[in-house]
Amino acid sequence: MSYIKSKNTTFFILFISCLCTTIIHAKESNLQRLANKMVPNQAKNIVFERVVNETDFFELETKGKKLIIRGNNGISMARGLNHYMRYYLHSTTSWTGHNLSYTSSLPIIKEKIHVNATLPLRYYLNYCTYSYSMAFWNWTQWEDEIDRMAMQGINMPLVAVIGQYAVWQNTLRRLGYSEKEILDFLPGAGYEAWWLMGNLEKFGGPVSQQFIERQTKLQKKMLDRMREYGMEPVLQGFYGMVPNSMITKFPNADIRDAGKWITYQRPAFLVPSDPLFTKVAQIFYEEQEKLFGKSRYYGGDPFHEGGNSEGINITEAASDIYKAMKANNPDAIWVLQGWGANPSYALLKGLKHGEALILDLMSCARPQWGGEPSSQSHREGGYLDHNWIWCALPNFGGRIGMYGKLHSYATGVIKAEHHPKGKYVCGVGTTPESIGTNPIDYDMVYDMAWRTDSIDVKNWIANYTTYRYGSSNNNSKAAMQQLSTSVYNCPWAADGPQESYFCARPSLKIDRTSSWGTAHLYYQPINVLQALEHLLKAENELKEIDTYRYDVVDVTRQVLADYGKYIHKCIADAYYEKNTEKFDFYTSKFLQMISDQDLLLSTRKEFLLGEFIRQADACGADPMEKRMFINNAKRQITTWASVNSSLHEYAHKEWNGILSTLYAPRWKAYFNYLRAKLKGKNPKEIDFFTMETDWIESQEEFPAVPIKKEIEIAKMIYHNYSNEIKQAYLK
Repeated sequence: MSYIKSKNTTFFILFISCLCTTIIHAKESNLQRLANKMVPNQAKNIVFERVVNETDFFELETKGKKLIIRGNNGISMARGLNHYMRYYLHSTTSWTGHNLSYTSSLPIIKEKIHVNATLPLRYYLNYCTYSYSMAFWNWTQWEDEIDRMAMQGINMPLVAVIGQYAVWQNTLRRLGYSEKEILDFLPGAGYEAWWLMGNLEKFGGPVSQQFIERQTKLQKKMLDRMREYGMEPVLQGFYGMVPNSMITKFPNADIRDAGKWITYQRPAFLVPSDPLFTKVAQIFYEEQEKLFGKSRYYGGDPFHEGGNSEGINITEAASDIYKAMKANNPDAIWVLQGWGANPSYALLKGLKHGEALILDLMSCARPQWGGEPSSQSHREGGYLDHNWIWCALPNFGGRIGMYGKLHSYATGVIKAEHHPKGKYVCGVGTTPESIGTNPIDYDMVYDMAWRTDSIDVKNWIANYTTYRYGSSNNNSKAAMQQLSTSVYNCPWAADGPQESYFCARPSLKIDRTSSWGTAHLYYQPINVLQALEHLLKAENELKEIDTYRYDVVDVTRQVLADYGKYIHKCIADAYYEKNTEKFDFYTSKFLQMISDQDLLLSTRKEFLLGEFIRQADACGADPMEKRMFINNAKRQITTWASVNSSLHEYAHKEWNGILSTLYAPRWKAYFNYLRAKLKGKNPKEIDFFTMETDWIESQEEFPAVPIKKEIEIAKMIYHNYSNEIKQAYLK
């Protein structure tokens, strides 16, 4: 299925392969598998009926003891199942816990429900997601994720990343490269995203042939499942990125030095007007099709976050890049990321209407589509006359923290649809750099694709709380309402969650933990403590619910992280006052808080460094590759690069394991340094980068199994800190 949004009309035309309008009672094996997974003891009473229709829709109806779910494709019917689960079974599945209770019978739908998709495209993922969250995933994890995609109604996922090793290996073989030369171009598993975006090559590698084959097989399974649901995945396009070594193979070709990305040498850029471009593109698309088939959508961004374009006719280059795509597939659509200054007007002018689809990557906070003049990323001309998708970007680098922009999610795409400059909006999407946190954000964004009006946030939160926890508990609703107007409603254009000082490189003056993040709170932290109090009051009713247990841990974690900022200020004040007694008191408390945070997070698998390390280890084909992947994982979340750079802490994690073995020792060393200065000594400056590198290279093992005492430890922390937090915040 595809779409056209014409310049002369505001409606969508959906192409279908059959004009039949009768119900097809075909066996929906994939959907039945999903029903068995989500409603295990009643799946036999759920019937899926496929109805050919121009518009994505689902329909729910009770017939006797049976639940009938109709839809025009697998995605629509999976979305219908999700709707029934939420509003009739009060159940859900998420990265952060599951609430899938057994039911003795299926609740009756009194009147048939019919819901149409109001936007034809529902996009998902970011190149970065594959490296920050999915670098070491196996099929079980991907199967769960694809099921969640379908249940959200997602029909356009990015799947360009993990199979590219084999595509490039086969392409370069045909261009005369040796196996060693090829491996010198391919990055490690933790850095593929930035390779494909033209930011780096080789770093973190070389990978083994076994790993290349593993990833190829995995992507094939992913694509099979996605296509079985009816999704149209975005595959990788060829946009001119080539190895820097290619100039030695083809010295007469117009191959440019693309410059640096932070500390990294970018891959070279093969100018699209050069005859070699057509040859390489043809080989690339042939090899990709052999492995993964064709796609309508192809991603790829020349000059992503900079890159040298001097002397290149960008308009002509864009036209040539698209011509190569079209030669591979006459119906190709080039998917571009609206990020920073890209895609430039010069690039967009090289493409006709319908040839490009722009992801307005952070519409929720920094819209570029042209209708939000107050946006710091405002583009007066938007994306000219090209189709585009309204996207939310809820997370950067996989940083841990509660965060959302619920008001923006609830109204943003509706505003765009009714704005003159929004006439080519054709979908909604999420483009997180990392997943695994704040499922509330994704539920709301994808709900907007099935509505004609804005969301009433208060009512939506009440429903969300009910299906999140499985009951209409007043205390849990009060907690979620408190969070929805504070930590989940960021008014700024922030890069995701407000960062924890526990994870920062030690200093007396901190305004951020990572170079482009922020640690300043946009909400009153007392509100988060009050939300925790409400949650803990719901313990008797909800203590067995997995989603509740996760949320208690996450909110408690946020309370401690927020209070850490206050204690840090007390430390700085004591130091500047040269008050050694106060300094010792508050530094001791700060270190104890890190220890308590580490203990709290040991209760959930989602917060275990050991689980991340276990995944990396499992991907390695031999001890050497296992060690390399573990180093990829540990480096990514600390220094990021192999040299000291602005990238340090970009992907920091407030996790059990790293809190106790890196963050606490780092702060302790710094406090000892300051204490020596208070005593009039002249201690040596601390080399934090060396500390971090030593930690990366150490072979310490970390627990990969949680201790599962969520409520007990959260209550202990609340008891130990709540009174002093109230005194600090309310004085």
